[in-house]
Amino acid sequence: MSEKTVIKTEPLPEGWRKRRGGLLDALLWGRQQVRVRRAFWSVTGLETVESLFPFIRGWNANTHFNGGYDLAWQEFLEWFQQTQGEALSPAWCVKPLRDCQGDQERAALVLLDLVAEYVERFGPTPRGRAGAMDEKIAALYGPLPREWGGRPVETLDALLWIRRRMLEGQPLSFITGEDTIDSLYCFFNGWLSNTVFNEREDVTVEPFQNWLRDAQTENRGEGWHVKYLRDCQGDHRKAVLTFLDSAAEFMASR
Repeated sequence: MSEKTVIKTEPLPEGWRKRRGGLLDALLWGRQQVRVRRAFWSVTGLETVESLFPFIRGWNANTHFNGGYDLAWQEFLEWFQQTQGEALSPAWCVKPLRDCQGDQERAALVLLDLVAEYVERFGPTPRGRAGAMDEKIAALYGPLPREWGGRPVETLDALLWIRRRMLEGQPLSFITGEDTIDSLYCFFNGWLSNTVFNEREDVTVEPFQNWLRDAQTENRGEGWHVKYLRDCQGDHRKAVLTFLDSAAEFMASR
């Protein structure tokens, strides 16, 4: 599959300018891309409904690693569990994809339409009903590096932290929800979308992307996830670690 860059080209919605854009906002924007442009790939970077969950994980990690909470999203998750009878998980898309006869965009709209229904009923901002977040974040990620305190955590910081945790024995799924390099690619795009939508600076990510592009002498149009998986003969864990090793090499060269 060719590389498709996730870029927000439209102006920010006026309502966002007085507050931080949250995940509900981003998913509503994504819903518009699917319904109007038929361009689900422009949301997550891939065309599969499975890509939505790691994209969400990437957006949330950006918020959490930078000391923030998305209470409105947490309240949506609680509403989702109450109305759907189960928590949102990587397997959420199995039934919608089956019900939609394999149509990836229609299956993605099942979740995106639920987000729209929730926001129409309750609004995009917190209602004060979410439980304490510190314990939930700690349970999800474990201890975060002390050196991150008091400074922005950028994309390469997150990638090197994931590398460290995987070298300690953690599976990739602890952070992306799945153990595939595709999930890391969508996590990466979710993280970047959070940065772009909230107009924050990330001084290392563009040079890193250029460095990756320059190192790819063949098939330049394909995404890095395709290249690394092919180079590693289909071994997803090896492909992920090879990509993360490239991130470490890039940072060491600066």
